[in-house]
Amino acid sequence: MSSAVHTSPPSPGGSRSPRGGASRWVGRMLSTQTGVLFGIIILLAVALSIASPYFLTGANLLAIGVAMAGSALAAIGSSLVLLTGGIDLSIGTSYGLSGIVVSHALLAGIPVLPSMALALLSGMLIGALNGVIITRLRVNPFITTLGTMTIGRGLINILTRGYSISGLPDSFMKLLYLKIAGLPPSVAIMILFTVVADLALRWWKPARQLYYIGGSSTYARLIGINVNRATTAAYVVSGFTAAAGGLLFTMRTGAGSQQAGLGLEMLAIIAPFLGGVGFGGQGTILAAFLGATLLGLIFNAIQLLGIPVLFQNVITGAFLVSAALIGVVRVRRAFLMQRMERR
Repeated sequence: MSSAVHTSPPSPGGSRSPRGGASRWVGRMLSTQTGVLFGIIILLAVALSIASPYFLTGANLLAIGVAMAGSALAAIGSSLVLLTGGIDLSIGTSYGLSGIVVSHALLAGIPVLPSMALALLSGMLIGALNGVIITRLRVNPFITTLGTMTIGRGLINILTRGYSISGLPDSFMKLLYLKIAGLPPSVAIMILFTVVADLALRWWKPARQLYYIGGSSTYARLIGINVNRATTAAYVVSGFTAAAGGLLFTMRTGAGSQQAGLGLEMLAIIAPFLGGVGFGGQGTILAAFLGATLLGLIFNAIQLLGIPVLFQNVITGAFLVSAALIGVVRVRRAFLMQRMERR
């Protein structure tokens, strides 16, 4: 079963002191991948605050949140797919196509809200297409989403003819300056999606079915789970969250960009892996969010410390390898634990 199921901390009693209980809680946290990742983020934040006086300023922290919102939203959807044992390489396409759809709709005179709904629908349609091909036609998820990624990117090129779509109406651009609970829309929506998705995976029965599917789709069917429907729903949500990120990016840049979403699928996979979300029903949305936060801090450090942006791809690749190694270690550890339990 998934690591999403946590045991409750022991209640104090007997001779247990508050300090002892706190130490044990810290020890349990640091023994999990999520806890280790949280500790790394804290250490990195401290190091950056020492290296640059601008890191802990409110403006910079908000800038980090705004910049990582797209990858964090994509990581949420990607995590749901990974929990089923699948993979979604079309996330970047859903992200980019969303911005192109909303731009065309707005310039065609369609009101803001219906235009945004069409953009979100475009991502959901890509997700639904992925789900149907994978579950009904039994095509490998990697091949399926690679195909829809390529088709979608070609569609983006056709719709843009190689140029960005600018001149979006003020009624749409003004949304960028709204405040939700005192936060920019990108940050507020990112936090909202993270909280809702994490709570759903912990407490909502239909969402928790994804863990069973990732653990064993055969067993999931035996206990009455509609594997095809739940898997398709995971891909639809993945397309939706990616499209939402694309909308926010378009709002921020003021144009539908042909380049939007390129390479996003890698970040959407790396972030969950760093947080311990892996193939086969393991991990939480909070862990994926922490992975996205770590990447956001790294990219912010590149800017603050004056490191050439060209190194960003090298760093991203290094994190991908690290995430893969973490996944291998976790799989081996789970295998050894299963063998010990059987004995």
